Amino acid sequence: MRLKRISLAAAAVSAASVMGVVIPAGSASAAPAPTPTASVAPATSRAAATVTVYVWGANVAVRAYESTNNCLNYPSTSCRLLGRVTQVYGQATCQKKGASVTAEGITNNWWTFLDPNGSVPGGWVSNIYIQGGQKIAGVPDCA
Repeated sequence: MRLKRISLAAAAVSAASVMGVVIPAGSASAAPAPTPTASVAPATSRAAATVTVYVWGANVAVRAYESTNNCLNYPSTSCRLLGRVTQVYGQATCQKKGASVTAEGITNNWWTFLDPNGSVPGGWVSNIYIQGGQKIAGVPDCA
């Protein structure tokens, strides 16, 4: 399987034309990605550039950035599930410490906010599933 690199400019491309697939929360099968809507991302400690990252896992949860369950300040598995992604490139805005997650024999408390685009709903993803280690080099800390 060959993965295509995606960016915000690719938001108009349908999910069928990229290798990454969004599985909406509560759905048992793959569905076309929703059209991105305006999203408020966390503030960063520097200019608002994004960094391309690779989500290597399968069926990885993307969690909401909202006031419910303190998800603005503390990403966790308690944050509302927006959807799931499998082996996609995404645009990281920033990262911050949140609730610890243990998976694949690894425990990590760093989370990265991914901007929404054609195959990734905008939200928090545990760094366990992002290539690059506990804290992703080049991705700024959220303010």
